[in-house]
Amino acid sequence: MKKVVIISGLIVSLILASSLFMWLTAPKTLTLGFYSDSSWGVRNDKGYSFIDHAIKEFEKQNPNVKIKYESGIRQKNYLDWLADKIVSNQTPDVYLVSPKDFGYLASLGAMQNLDTALHFSKFDTKDYYPVTLEAGRYNGHQYALPLEADPTVLCVNTDLLKKEGITVPKSGFTLEEFYQVCRQVTKDTNNDGILDQFGFADYTWKDTVQAYGAHLFSADGSKSYFNSKKVRQALVMSEKFYNLQKGAKVSADDFDQGKVAFLPMTLAQYRTYKPYPYRIARYSSFRWTCIKMPAINSKVKSTAVETSTLALSSRSKHPILALRFLKFLSADKKIQARLLEDSQGASVLPSVMTGPKTQTLLAQGIKDDNALTAKNYAEIMDNATVTPKFRHYSNVMEKADYLVERALNEGDIDAQLSDIQEQLQVELEK
Repeated sequence: MKKVVIISGLIVSLILASSLFMWLTAPKTLTLGFYSDSSWGVRNDKGYSFIDHAIKEFEKQNPNVKIKYESGIRQKNYLDWLADKIVSNQTPDVYLVSPKDFGYLASLGAMQNLDTALHFSKFDTKDYYPVTLEAGRYNGHQYALPLEADPTVLCVNTDLLKKEGITVPKSGFTLEEFYQVCRQVTKDTNNDGILDQFGFADYTWKDTVQAYGAHLFSADGSKSYFNSKKVRQALVMSEKFYNLQKGAKVSADDFDQGKVAFLPMTLAQYRTYKPYPYRIARYSSFRWTCIKMPAINSKVKSTAVETSTLALSSRSKHPILALRFLKFLSADKKIQARLLEDSQGASVLPSVMTGPKTQTLLAQGIKDDNALTAKNYAEIMDNATVTPKFRHYSNVMEKADYLVERALNEGDIDAQLSDIQEQLQVELEK
């Protein structure tokens, strides 16, 4: 009788093992949502080169897996495309999420909470820049993993500052120092009554708010803080910057011509426009470097970083396999290094960004200046912070930008802040 039981048990075990083996080795298809252009609003000459390479490598390691995606979708149409997929229960197993869409998509419940899965897998949060990992969190939970980062850097015309007897501090400028330098270099150099040399271009009120470490809204998007003490101080300072240039329309083109001392620029913009010969045509007349954005003191994280992320569908039929692919794109060093080569932003892994190959990429096209080094980049990311991610953040900020710019133009930002606060609070409560 015992022999029969043992034999029966062995047969059942063999059947289960065979079934498990067949399931594990059976062909499986993962679907991917991905747009063709850059997340950062710059040209992308390599299209799907990165993702095609990543898919090829993953399929090589997993011969029974095929990954499919729908090509030809541009970022401006991607959210509508993805929303249609979600509504029709055809959400891709893994999908790319633009920074501006993260809060909205997370609020729909279309993303799988990754907390438990990451806890029990070989996943080390220390492999990432903290600010990029934070970009995938919503209401205190990890709903996505970072793919690509795009911090803002401050480009400095070092020749112009040298001419004015000003040196660039290695630790960067405090906001007050930045203001005083801008004040010193803003002038009419040919005495025709018109300003023709300027302190800054494209430095906005949002940069000043960032420099104060102020919060415009609560994390959940329920409250507006525009009338708070810190935001008020920041916006009054913004008005001082605005008045320095007396309303002159100073642009990046003026920086290109050597007329401007400072220009905030995202890393993607820097990498897109830097390489020879395009860079030489734009910046050959002066030396320039990149440093971290100014702040009121060394404790304030004043560098804004946008991060594109990857989410796992809460309805995926292959969640374990999909998570493996998601982690492969986000955490594999070779894949992230390829991303750095094929895209305009940066890897989300410090180990990739501090490597010798990264320094070569950052120095490409540079002749006699030191525009950006791996060391500069590390300092910039240490000074980084993430933007809010509540559902209607982009829409509310669009209105805030209009109201604040109007008040700055009218020269009475302090008097209008209470009204701006009320209007934005109404907008949040819609």
